[in-house]
Amino acid sequence: MEHLYDTHFHLDLQKDRAAAVRNIEENQIYTIAVTNLPDLYRKETAEIKSKYIRIALGFHPELIHQYKNQISLMWELLPEARYIGEVGLDFVDNTNQQEQVAFFSGLIERCRYDQNKIITIHSRQATGKILELLGDDFRFKVILHWFTGSRNELIDAINKSCYISVNSAMLRSKRFINLLPLIPSNRILLETDSPFIYFDNSHIQTLQSISSVLKMYKPDIDIWNNFRRILE
Repeated sequence: MEHLYDTHFHLDLQKDRAAAVRNIEENQIYTIAVTNLPDLYRKETAEIKSKYIRIALGFHPELIHQYKNQISLMWELLPEARYIGEVGLDFVDNTNQQEQVAFFSGLIERCRYDQNKIITIHSRQATGKILELLGDDFRFKVILHWFTGSRNELIDAINKSCYISVNSAMLRSKRFINLLPLIPSNRILLETDSPFIYFDNSHIQTLQSISSVLKMYKPDIDIWNNFRRILE
């Protein structure tokens, strides 16, 4: 394959970060490296210098209550960050949902009219609320990471011009495979969510699976152009 990219990769969680960086550079994988906390973004921005890696300013929803002392740092760093993630909502646990909503709502309002920002969003068991908080009037680019919402929520997301990033594990889900044809080909992006998914060759496996499901000819052409489009 000529072009590889990854819109959701956890560099801060790799067992061997140096090896992960070498892999990315040797395979020329254009990578959005999400972070789970603002201070990790600050650290990695200072330490990682690679033409293939862009560090995203993140605050994982499951960590907001424990690390709420970093919320002010998030707002301090936000103006300088083009890439935002991992952020969003996680309603698997009923606790701390109000704190998550307050933080995510604040983030959206601070970014709403910034057309330069690209935000990769976690929405586990909270897709409807994510879409509600986004509304219809925003300028930034939205990537819904590891989509697990309903058919109607997917249609709503597409109508809001959201991108859907797809990894190899999603394509082992019969439920998601049934939803995949509803996603316009110009709204599909690639992700690995490494290290939660085995990294090696997963980009190629994902493309092959998308091609098989959608019967697209050379899907990497369109899907690469999708990535280029969000960077414009």
